[in-house]
Amino acid sequence: MLAYIENFKDMPDRLLKYNEILLEGEGSSPECYQDTLSYRRLAVALTTKCNLVCKWCYRLDPQYKNILNKELDIDIYKEFVKNTKGRFRLVHLAGLGEPTLYPRLIEAIRLSKELSKNVKFTSNGVLLTPENISEYIDAGLTHIEISIDAFDKEKLREFRGVDLDHLAKIVLYISEKTDLHLQINSVVSSVNYQWLTGMVPVFKEAKNINVWHTIPLFETSQMRGNGIKPLGIKDYQNLLLSLNEAITNEGLNWKLFPDAYGVQLDPVIEMKRKRNICFSCFEDPYISVNGRFNYCSRQEFSSVADISPGFEQAWNHPSLLKFRRNMLNGLYPRYCGLLCFLKDKPLDK
Repeated sequence: MLAYIENFKDMPDRLLKYNEILLEGEGSSPECYQDTLSYRRLAVALTTKCNLVCKWCYRLDPQYKNILNKELDIDIYKEFVKNTKGRFRLVHLAGLGEPTLYPRLIEAIRLSKELSKNVKFTSNGVLLTPENISEYIDAGLTHIEISIDAFDKEKLREFRGVDLDHLAKIVLYISEKTDLHLQINSVVSSVNYQWLTGMVPVFKEAKNINVWHTIPLFETSQMRGNGIKPLGIKDYQNLLLSLNEAITNEGLNWKLFPDAYGVQLDPVIEMKRKRNICFSCFEDPYISVNGRFNYCSRQEFSSVADISPGFEQAWNHPSLLKFRRNMLNGLYPRYCGLLCFLKDKPLDK
């Protein structure tokens, strides 16, 4: 239970809203009353353009076809920042595309700094250099995530079309030459999990990696068609136990997230399993490239609420309240049931 509660550390309103939904279910309020600092992050999608075609990327699913190759209008983001009163724990420049392709990334980092002292982006690492990393830091970047889904040169090239040697040099540079909070992200699936064990020998010199985040596969129709499936819980736990042993044997201070015992302690997943309710639409504000809030970060195509009036007004927009009210009653778009852990009792649209 202590490990479970750790998910709410320093976020009292997150715990309050979570318990309200657990206790009240469909009788809960669809309004999000949480203090802005009780959200884990504010996510902002700068672009849906990407320079890679990764084997399990959900951008390949037909649902996302109409929102690819777009960019956020920086003027809309400026309006949002100007009209938002609260501050956030973290602003995460993330989403369906590669942020280093966004031509106004430096400006976006500076704007985000007005919303939070912590600004992060997630990158595939291909376009990162010591020079542009320094520019991002000067603009206000504090955290960086690099996605690496295999630690074998040939397999990484097969899965993502990426040069592992380049990523190793960049990771080592960030680790040893900057103060960025460095996180490595690895998707875990039935196809690649055996090539994740090479992380420690490949990156053991990068001693200042803060977190290695392994991410369960979000299954889409495109993945199912290619025989790519999530890894079973038992195999996932065994993988994490072996990774933790290798990290410990090398005397490294990397944190595995989740650890082997935390795989089944994700409160968002557990609410879906136990209540058939998705908590993300209540606590994961995500701005799409269209300058609108989405129902959730996995539904880039569901842009519904104009962000220009600022967070406090836009996050409880009538369209979002309606979606949350339906979710509390176990009603949601079919795609939610296909993608997540919800039982299939969907709305037709």
